Amino acid sequence: MNAPPSAPGAPAGGPDAVHAVLARLQGIDGLVTACLVEPDSAFVLDTVVGKPATDVDAGVDVTDNGALAATISAAASDVVQVIGLMTSSLGDPDELEDVTITFGRRHHLITPLPEAGVDGLLVVVTFDRARTNLALARQQLRALGPLLQVATQPAAIESGHGS
Repeated sequence: MNAPPSAPGAPAGGPDAVHAVLARLQGIDGLVTACLVEPDSAFVLDTVVGKPATDVDAGVDVTDNGALAATISAAASDVVQVIGLMTSSLGDPDELEDVTITFGRRHHLITPLPEAGVDGLLVVVTFDRARTNLALARQQLRALGPLLQVATQPAAIESGHGS
């Protein structure tokens, strides 16, 4: 079987490759966390944390990224399942592009990856609303799709990395 062509700048497959792709999101001002999630189980395959590590304003310690990622990912998985039920009952043929949930201090962005050839995985990203340009962040997240396609080949995600 032939491997998919690598996107320019794509790391070779493996847990470190997935982490390297997610780590590109650390360049977005206001990133709190970014997770690659298997939505059926809400299992977090990998997590990166933005800088600084502690968000004093929100009273959330993101140094414990495992607990934060698990909570956010479980909620994101539930949201995607509910939207799937809604669209199927309405007979809507469109695929879910992304979900943006906005709170007073946070944007939570849930993005499925089928356009990148990665069915069944989500990228769940949390941003500090005061510091993040949401339109630019969405654009940068979409640009990672082809890189994640290469990085999330079966050998890449079997052992996981991060959380």
